[in-house]
Amino acid sequence: MKLLDYTIDRGFLPRLDCPDAETVVRRLVDELVAHGDVTAGADLVTEVLRREREGSTAIGGGLIIPHARFKGLRRVRIAVATLDTPLDIPSEDGRPVDIVILLAGPEDDPRQMLRVLARLARLVKDDRYLDRLRSASTPAGLQAAFGQAGENGT
Repeated sequence: MKLLDYTIDRGFLPRLDCPDAETVVRRLVDELVAHGDVTAGADLVTEVLRREREGSTAIGGGLIIPHARFKGLRRVRIAVATLDTPLDIPSEDGRPVDIVILLAGPEDDPRQMLRVLARLARLVKDDRYLDRLRSASTPAGLQAAFGQAGENGT
């Protein structure tokens, strides 16, 4: 499975300056809206944040994977941001969050999203992979770092 197949070129936002998780999620969803994948961006943001309140997706290593299934999406989409200033979001290891991988999938097909989420969960256990994401300074660089996962077995 190539994770880049679920991304859009505009969906890579390196070194954002955002004061909170809501702002980061909103920026990533805005890119999905601009691409035409989502028509009700505010509703998707609300659903992702509702899901996040149910249980944080900050999994440690400085990473959070906010996600939601959403009516109107035909396929899974991923958008990625790194942050200039890490956010204090409670996580298992207490490390501040500086990588956000947004995952949105079709409401009526949870299998698609679960496959992608499982692949992401395996990848992000590798600190080298996360460090490559952190070191990217351009959208193209972040996209390349994200895509390396399928290329080198990480």
